[in-house]
Amino acid sequence: MASVAESGIVSLIIREINGASNMSISAENHPSRGVAFITGGGGGIGVATAERLAANGVQVAVVDHDTALAETVAERIVSAGGTALPLTLDVTDSAQVAASVAAAEAALGPVDYLVNAAGIFQWSNVEDISDTDFETMFRVHVLGMHSVTRTLLPGMLSRAAGAIVNITSIHAVRGQSLTAHYSAAKGAILAYTKSLAREKSPQGIRVNAVAPGPIDTPLWRGDLDEFELADKMAERSTVIPMNRLGTADEVAAGIVFLLSPGASYLTGHIMTIDGGEVMN
Repeated sequence: MASVAESGIVSLIIREINGASNMSISAENHPSRGVAFITGGGGGIGVATAERLAANGVQVAVVDHDTALAETVAERIVSAGGTALPLTLDVTDSAQVAASVAAAEAALGPVDYLVNAAGIFQWSNVEDISDTDFETMFRVHVLGMHSVTRTLLPGMLSRAAGAIVNITSIHAVRGQSLTAHYSAAKGAILAYTKSLAREKSPQGIRVNAVAPGPIDTPLWRGDLDEFELADKMAERSTVIPMNRLGTADEVAAGIVFLLSPGASYLTGHIMTIDGGEVMN
């Protein structure tokens, strides 16, 4: 029979082994260094992603079309001890994209992680969607994503390393009334993600996407008034097994994992984060 002292030593060893194991698992589930370029970094999912990455040691370029929002997020990250650079960018302007990428790499170093989170949203009946509305939806979501990705890829390819996460939506696979143009754009992102993953994964670039369900963010709320918003939230929560909307931080957790070493064998994957709304 082991002595009390021996039992204590064994318990200590077990605790240390478990602690080391937990630390290892935790470290694998998020990047702890490098540089991230996050479009849409001033709102909702982009903010939550930037803050999660920065909290774990990643230097973050907070990129948004709204200068004040980008600066506010960057200041909050810096105040918390992280490193962040605010950049103003209209993702549909390729010249601005090139300038923003150059500024980020000059200040922070080569970009290792790209999160394409810039987006717009609009509730609208199909017959009310103008050509301009439709084109703008695709320019921001699809052309903007492509322009930023195309600009950052050469650097990633030269290092044979990089991770990209795009933001699609469950609307891309299930459809959603009053969002035909948005859903179509998100469907294009899904196809682009898989195509890019097939093309660039052999060269060391992992490409994945998250497909959120309804997430309680300013973008999702849009211009609905108080009563319309309450009706919409009640309607959607009834078809979600978890009976609530998701949060930006819950989506950010999935994005950060897909960028991490723990996801090293994942590419072309679409991670659904929707409270179970579209179970396969």
